[in-house]
Amino acid sequence: MRGSLRVLAVGLSLAFVAAACSSNSSGGASESPGQQGGTYSFYNGEPNHLIPQNDYESAGTQAFQGLWTRLVDFDPTTYKPVPAQADSITQSSDGLTYDITIKSGWTFHDGTPVTAQSYVDAWNYAAYGPNAYILNFFFDKIEGYDALNPSSGTPKTKELSGLKVNGDNEFTVTLTHPFSQFEYTLGFDAFDPLPKAFFDDPKGFDEQPIGDGPYMMDGKWQHDQTINLQRYPDYAGTPGFADKVELRIYQGDAAWLDFQAGNLDVTLVGSDHLTEARKSYSDTLSEEPGASLLYLNLPLYQPQYQNKEVRQALSLAIDRQAVMNAILVAETPADDFMPPPVTGYRQGACQYCQFNVDLAKQKLQEGGGFNGTLTLNFYADDTTLEQAMEAVANQWHDNLGITTKLNAIPQNTYFSGSGPIYTKKMTGPWWDGWTEDYPSIQDFLEPIYGANGGYNTSGYLNKTFDQTLDTGNQQSLEASIPTYQQADDMILEDMPAIPWGTIGFNTVHDDNVTNVVKVPGLDELDLSKVQVVGASGASAAAS
Repeated sequence: MRGSLRVLAVGLSLAFVAAACSSNSSGGASESPGQQGGTYSFYNGEPNHLIPQNDYESAGTQAFQGLWTRLVDFDPTTYKPVPAQADSITQSSDGLTYDITIKSGWTFHDGTPVTAQSYVDAWNYAAYGPNAYILNFFFDKIEGYDALNPSSGTPKTKELSGLKVNGDNEFTVTLTHPFSQFEYTLGFDAFDPLPKAFFDDPKGFDEQPIGDGPYMMDGKWQHDQTINLQRYPDYAGTPGFADKVELRIYQGDAAWLDFQAGNLDVTLVGSDHLTEARKSYSDTLSEEPGASLLYLNLPLYQPQYQNKEVRQALSLAIDRQAVMNAILVAETPADDFMPPPVTGYRQGACQYCQFNVDLAKQKLQEGGGFNGTLTLNFYADDTTLEQAMEAVANQWHDNLGITTKLNAIPQNTYFSGSGPIYTKKMTGPWWDGWTEDYPSIQDFLEPIYGANGGYNTSGYLNKTFDQTLDTGNQQSLEASIPTYQQADDMILEDMPAIPWGTIGFNTVHDDNVTNVVKVPGLDELDLSKVQVVGASGASAAAS
C-alpha cells in the first residue's frame, strides 16, 4: 500500500492497527439488500499522486479502487487471481508469455474505449526510465525493460519489446524469465490502463484522473480536503451502490472527531480508539484480518547500523507486548517479516523478535556497541504513536544504555518522494509499514529488501538474497514458497529492519450506511459495496 511507498496510509493514528487473527464483530459487514443512491463519506489520507503508475501509498490505492477496475481481483477464500477487467489470461507452457484478453465494450470515464493498446501504452510509459515513475520497477521482468532503463545515457526506445498488441482486446506479454507471481501482480494498480487524455496532459490528469472503474471523479482533487467520486453511468461491470463517495482527507485525530460528531460515515479505527469503539460502536465495528505489517526501518547507509549484531540487539531489547498492552492495544507482536494471513508465514520465525535483554546486551557488545545518540523518527501530529515511540526509545536507553531522542516529522514530508525516507537521509530508525500490493509472500520480500526493490529504503544489499528470490520467482507457485522462506530466513538473520507488529483492517460506521466490507485479499474498503441506508435512487439494486 500499500507502502505510501506502498506503505500504510498515514494520518489516522495506526488506523489499520488490529489483531490480525480474529474478528470480534461483524456489524460492519452486513449483507442486507439495498438500493442504489445516496452519498457517503470515508476517511482517507492525502495521496502523493492520482496516476496509478506513479503512486505507491495506500491513500492513492484506496482512490484507485473506485476509479479503476484492475485486470484481476482475488478470490475471497483462496486469494488466487480471478478475472476482473481481463476476460482471460493464458500462460505459455514455458512460463515466459501471457496472452491477455480484456473484456470488450468497456470505456473510460471520458467515453473512449478501453483497449489492449490502453494497457500497453500505460505500461510503456511507466517503464520508460526518464519518466521517473515510482512503479517503474514493476515492469522489470518484461522483455525490453533494460533498454528503457540503461545504466547511462538516454534510452533508444520508448517501448517494451515484450509487449505486443494482437487486436483491440488482446495483447501478449513476454517475460525475460518465468515469474510465478506475475498473474498476481496484475491485481495491482501499476498495471491499470490509461486513456489517450493522459498522454496529452499528464499533469492535468493527475488532478482529475480518468479511469475505467465504477466511480469517476466528481470535480478535481481538492488537496488535503477531499477526493469526490460519482458513479460512472456507463460502467460495464457491476455498478456501485452509492451515487457519490467522498474520500475525506484527514490527519491526526480529526477523522475520529468528525465521526463522533456525525460528520463522517465510515472511518478506520486504530489503537487510539479501538477500546472506545468496542464499547460505544460495537454494532457497527468491524475487525477484519489484514495483510499489513508495521516495522521500524533502519538506515543501513549510516555507520551505526551497518553491523547486523547491533540491529539484532535493538530488536531484542524491545518488549513489544508491553508497549501494546499499555498503548497500542490493537496490535499483535510480529514474529516474521510478514503477517499471518500471508501464505508462507511461519509463527515464531523471528528469533530476534523475542524480548531478551541479556542476549540484546551480548549482541550489542559483539557488534562493537552503539556510538552517539540514536534518533527515532516518526510522523508528527499523532499522540498515540508518539507515546509508543517514546516507550521504545526508553527501552533502548534502559536496556542497552543507548542515548536516544525522538524526531517527529510532518506527515506530508515523511512519506513524500522527496522526503528523508526516499532520499535516504534518515539518521536513525523510523516508523514504517507495508500493506501488500497482491496476496503473495514475494511482495513482502522483494520490493522492500531486493536490490532493485521499489521500497528498498534501508539500503539493504544481499546478492544471495536476490538470487534466492530469483529462484523462487521462476518456480511454480507451490514450489516457490519454501524458496521464498529461505530468503526470509536471510533477512531474519540480517535484520535490515525491526519487525514490530501485525495489523488488521478495522472500520466503524454510522447508521447512514451498511455493507462496509474490505476488498478480498487487500487492505482496502470496497467502495462500490457500501450501501446508503434509505437511498431511493432511480436505479434498481445492483445484483
